[in-house]
Amino acid sequence: MKYLVKTYNRIAEEYGKFNYNRYWTKELPMFKKFIKTMQGRKVIDIGCGAGRDAEEFVKNKFDYTGIDFSPAMLRVAKRRVPKAKFILMDFYKLKFPKESFEGFWASASLLHIPKKKLPKVLHSIWRLLKPHGVGFISVQKKKDLDQGIIVKDAFGGRIKKVKRFYAYYTKPEMKRVLEGSGFKVVNYTTKYETGRDLTWLCFFVRKK
Repeated sequence: MKYLVKTYNRIAEEYGKFNYNRYWTKELPMFKKFIKTMQGRKVIDIGCGAGRDAEEFVKNKFDYTGIDFSPAMLRVAKRRVPKAKFILMDFYKLKFPKESFEGFWASASLLHIPKKKLPKVLHSIWRLLKPHGVGFISVQKKKDLDQGIIVKDAFGGRIKKVKRFYAYYTKPEMKRVLEGSGFKVVNYTTKYETGRDLTWLCFFVRKK
């Protein structure tokens, strides 16, 4: 999916501006509550993008590492949150020792993985977590399309023909994948964005 890296390199600056104030106002506090049950606060942000959520984690004294496959997105992230640790890394190849983190945060990133490949990626994430580690995953709710490449103008038409792959899920479908990959769903919320007419399915999980 090299084209996806090119896409995010191309849109990085606009993406950073567009998403700057789109915080997970309900989900971040809930994640912090779950991770308080762990002894440490090491968190990996998988698909950290332009560093929007990194600001919140650093502000709340987490031992934060953000990874992304787009060099341009990471440049924006480093400029925005200079105190955070960012690494150029593909989530198909997570290069960390086993049980490195108490928690993971995967906001709107795993939806770019084809469904047949998601269990393998989830198992790699499972491997990174310490026993009973916690995580957050958000994906878009399925309407008509199951998965596929979408090409459309973005950011109010300022960038033309943005090409991205998306996989869409129902709640039962995603829950089955998560539980089959070694996670227990401990909480679930939804978030509706009126401007884009889409619903986010938000899963809080714990390593079995």
